[in-house]
Amino acid sequence: MALDERLLAAASRGPAAPVLRFYTWEPAAVSLGRFQSEERSCIREECERRGIDIVRRITGGRSVLHDQELTYSIIARADDPQFPNDILGTYKVIAQGLLAGLRGLGVDAELVQRSGRHAEKVRPYARDPACFSSPSWFELMARGRKIAGSAQRRTSGAFLQHGSVLIGYDPDLEAAVIPGGGRSAAVTCIRSELGRLVSVEEVKRAFLGGFAESFGIVFDA
Repeated sequence: MALDERLLAAASRGPAAPVLRFYTWEPAAVSLGRFQSEERSCIREECERRGIDIVRRITGGRSVLHDQELTYSIIARADDPQFPNDILGTYKVIAQGLLAGLRGLGVDAELVQRSGRHAEKVRPYARDPACFSSPSWFELMARGRKIAGSAQRRTSGAFLQHGSVLIGYDPDLEAAVIPGGGRSAAVTCIRSELGRLVSVEEVKRAFLGGFAESFGIVFDA
């Protein structure tokens, strides 16, 4: 995440090609949104007991347990022609790439709006500190349950959007370290949807292909 911040600062200073990154976490960590209170948004004693780090993101949003997931980040100039110049438009465009990646894996996912027919699945937990229990403007959902969460930060001339795509999900662990976490009725993951083990590398390949397909581009590694 520190590298994401450095890339955002570089893009803010002048011309820069858009960057797509994928990464995982070792050890697991809870990331707090930029404006969250640590005291109310994670259980420090339990994190320390379990060897889970606590970090703070430069983006907003709510607490996220980074464990069995693939984290993505996109950093680009705000005037890049591949992206709309507003937050919601950018969210929607990037969500299309994520959606293509999920479908490429075989996950029957869909993009829904917060006010859409699936909103009732997450609305009861809208005040919870946990990101995956709370709704956003555009959600990637499978069988009515949230499978990915994202947050965005815009600066003068550039933006960063990053998010978590759940490969696996342990509601008991999330509930132990984040107040209000573990809402398994509102959350799903790739392994649950496919009914098999899925490697991080398989998920990376699918999402790289999904973004390439959605944006009509070829990546320069």
